Amino acid sequence: MTFQESLAALHDDRRNVAIFNIAATFAFMAGAIFLLVRYPGPWSYALAFAVIGLMQYRTVMACHEAVHKRLLFPLWLNETVGSAHCALVGINLLWYRRQHLGHHAAQDVGHDTDAYIYEPILRARPGMRRVATWIFGAAGEVIQKIQQKGFTVSATIEAEGKARLLSFLIVAVQAALLASCAIWLSWWYYFAFWLLPLLTIAIFMNRTRVLVEHGYTHVPRQEGSLLTAAPVETVDLSAGFLERFFIAPYMFNYHFSHHLVPSIPYYKNPDLSRLLRQHGKVGSSARHPTYTQALRHVLWS
Repeated sequence: MTFQESLAALHDDRRNVAIFNIAATFAFMAGAIFLLVRYPGPWSYALAFAVIGLMQYRTVMACHEAVHKRLLFPLWLNETVGSAHCALVGINLLWYRRQHLGHHAAQDVGHDTDAYIYEPILRARPGMRRVATWIFGAAGEVIQKIQQKGFTVSATIEAEGKARLLSFLIVAVQAALLASCAIWLSWWYYFAFWLLPLLTIAIFMNRTRVLVEHGYTHVPRQEGSLLTAAPVETVDLSAGFLERFFIAPYMFNYHFSHHLVPSIPYYKNPDLSRLLRQHGKVGSSARHPTYTQALRHVLWS
């Protein structure tokens, strides 16, 4: 087949493979909640906190697939399940879609709607200063995320139609979580084991992933304004089972391929990557750094 025919075949493969990823996320989350209820104590608190935060991150990744209308098929199912996922982590699906498509459309870092995540880190001097910016700069990122795609009263008042309904859905879901904690556990569980993991582990995991995927090729560039004018670039990365589950669910490690053809269902990204190499659209090498190798390169190079 020609390249276009092969590409069309990848587009036409529409299976609800994401059900297994979604089920795994909520199974782990349910296990963490069971620990909190059945075995309260310091070790269960710490383990549940970590697991819930990691599963919230996986939920955010599911939201990304819903933004591209490739989480589930048909479209109404994608929008319904995607909206519910987003509400769990405080995201308005429509605002996230608007922000993220702007990220894909950006030609340079200065216009990238995700540049606020990785650009300040890359501007810091490699070594301990860059590591400190990577770790402690996440606090300021929270405000930007809320303004772009989370719930704010002013944005909700100005919104219309479905966007406003999705904002109210966020409030309803978070209120239901708080009420459930108050009834069956204790009210502070919501803040300690839902809100806090979301604002720390989930955001930090996403921050690290974006830094690696979009910062890797920019490391050799000079500091200063040249970075703003640099093109938005990304890479495909190697990922073992644990990295695929905890860092790059939904085949996120094929990030270069995804940016090149974002309309492909995520589970066909490995095929897309091979297709691009076979037809000379990218380099012939199939070897890519792992997330750990790429992160070390970005922080210390």
